[in-house]
Amino acid sequence: MTKEELYKSLLQQAQGLLSGESDLFANMANLAALLHQEMGFWWTGFYRVEGEELVLGPFQGPIACTRIAFGRGVCGTAWKEQRPIVVLDVEKFPGHIACSAASRSEIVVPIWHKNKITAVLDIDSKELGTFDETDRKYLEKIASLIYGPQKDIWFAAGCFWGAQKFFKLIDGVDFTEVGFANGQLENPTYEQVYTDTTGHAECVHVRYNPSVVSLKHLAELYFKIIDPLSLNKQGEDEGTRYRTGVFYEDSQDADILKSVFNQVKSSLGVRDMPVELLPLSCFYPADEYHQDYLDKNPNGYCHLNPSIFKLALNVND
Repeated sequence: MTKEELYKSLLQQAQGLLSGESDLFANMANLAALLHQEMGFWWTGFYRVEGEELVLGPFQGPIACTRIAFGRGVCGTAWKEQRPIVVLDVEKFPGHIACSAASRSEIVVPIWHKNKITAVLDIDSKELGTFDETDRKYLEKIASLIYGPQKDIWFAAGCFWGAQKFFKLIDGVDFTEVGFANGQLENPTYEQVYTDTTGHAECVHVRYNPSVVSLKHLAELYFKIIDPLSLNKQGEDEGTRYRTGVFYEDSQDADILKSVFNQVKSSLGVRDMPVELLPLSCFYPADEYHQDYLDKNPNGYCHLNPSIFKLALNVND
């Protein structure tokens, strides 16, 4: 069994294990035990955000550091930089906190709830180079389950600055990030995507709780912020990078999305529209400058009418 196949199996086990349980500590404890037992990690556990510190939560393995300051070590840095961090050799990580000399490599995954980091999942190995992109991808999905069921969807809606602000305001959306989707170039920069030669579209990754907001409702709201008849142009932004589309990972989502697309076409009186509906082939997060851009720059450029953000705040599924 490959690592990815094992993680897919673990994801299903984790979903069943946590189904119906709302206690955060219980979910952390069971996830730590599941990952530790099935993956054979050396240390597996959670740190909770408490003020300006990370405080030790449920874990499996040797005694650990009890508190870690914001921005310190791998855990504190992942929290500060709001991104997963894979460390192939902990001795080469600046400011590494040596809770144990036996730890050789590490991965830390921030856990988001209501668009805030509330905890991190920290996993250590006694071997160098243990963790990679597959670990990051699936550990993010598994760790997010501590707050209940989670699903992912990707919306291309023109310039991603305004689209991210819109979706993160919706109740039930726990995490958003902007990036580039369904192109040919691996790990493109913004400048490369801007040339319209990479095939990528500016896109917002949305992670949501389906028990709070449905995919159908998110898709309906998506069509409120785009011009579905405009090809490669939204507002004053023009180019293939600004094309519109919805990209899904779960094939079961396709029928739900097709139904919404058909409703929109019917309401517009058209047989087709230049809005893509495709499986997600790839997604690469943009750099920190572009993440939550309008939160950091309230007067920054946005092609969306400011009144549309009120709609996101007042939606009822």
